[in-house]
Amino acid sequence: MRTPTSLFPDAMRCTVFLIVALANFAPPLAVAQDSQEFTREQIDFFEVKIRPVLAAKCMECHGPDAQESGLRVDTREFLLKGSEKYPVVVNGDPAASVLMTAIKQETDLQMPPDEKLTEQQISDFQRWIKMGMPWPDDQALSKLDGYASIFANHWSLQPVKVAPLPSVSDLGWPRNNIDFYILNKLDSADLRPSAEASRRELIRRVMFDVTGLAPTASEVAAFEGDTRPDAYERMVDKALAKPQHGERWARYWMDVARYSDTLGYNFTRGRRFPYSYTFRDYVIRAFNSDKPYNQFVVEQLAADLLELNDDRDLAAMGFLTVGRRYRNQQLDVDDRIDTMTRGFLGLTVACARCHD
Repeated sequence: MRTPTSLFPDAMRCTVFLIVALANFAPPLAVAQDSQEFTREQIDFFEVKIRPVLAAKCMECHGPDAQESGLRVDTREFLLKGSEKYPVVVNGDPAASVLMTAIKQETDLQMPPDEKLTEQQISDFQRWIKMGMPWPDDQALSKLDGYASIFANHWSLQPVKVAPLPSVSDLGWPRNNIDFYILNKLDSADLRPSAEASRRELIRRVMFDVTGLAPTASEVAAFEGDTRPDAYERMVDKALAKPQHGERWARYWMDVARYSDTLGYNFTRGRRFPYSYTFRDYVIRAFNSDKPYNQFVVEQLAADLLELNDDRDLAAMGFLTVGRRYRNQQLDVDDRIDTMTRGFLGLTVACARCHD
């Protein structure tokens, strides 16, 4: 028969077992004590300033696929846990955080090893640690996150801004804003502008640029004898009014639209587009009539859905249909999508055909 005194050791063993078991299933103490709420502004700061840098500069060596020194940075918990040797971040105290020492590269521990972060990025990490390391709930880093900063900072994706005019050595030389940039570059190379072109040289340059053809002798004589203050502007307007202006500049857009008179890879049936010339004529008319660009774009994508003043503008749809044929409908569609994005967005989405 068990005596009352024998119950105490059993109870103690049971209690110890429960404590150990619960401890094994409990989250790390540092993480449990670190739970806190973050504001929308703090999360936005992480998304814009911190996440792209961690993904682009740290994930390759300290992510789910590789953990040098036992350190992972793809979640907040892993980052707080630190490396196999020591914690790398002291939450709220950037001065005591090894991470800051490493990215400042003040000692032998220098991260990232290939290229030091910018001073602004270092300042961002310091601020991030000080504010408590805000991080969205349950959102691990992805290697693709590193591209976010590339996309966000690429020059072609920046909003258009009015830039201040650069300084120049002679404020009397520029006649328009572009001249300021030209003279600024000349100044930086210690060069002076060339002498002003003669009237004869000027009209030849304009006519070749605008129409691709030399001016006639009578046009040269008329411009040389025109003493009106707006003689140059009048001469340019006359050049733009020539039908050859549209014929010359339409060629560049037709290259974008991969214009052709033939089908390409077709040898067993008719190879010609019987009405491809109607798209060519549409583009020429658009240039010569100074058609607004937004209308020019919409008509080429959806002229059949618009109420057109001129039925000939239906030929604008040639942007999608006049091009190489691959004897494969899927390839034809892919080509049209790629042509549209390259032409109107300045970007290709061809990779998404296999990698979406």
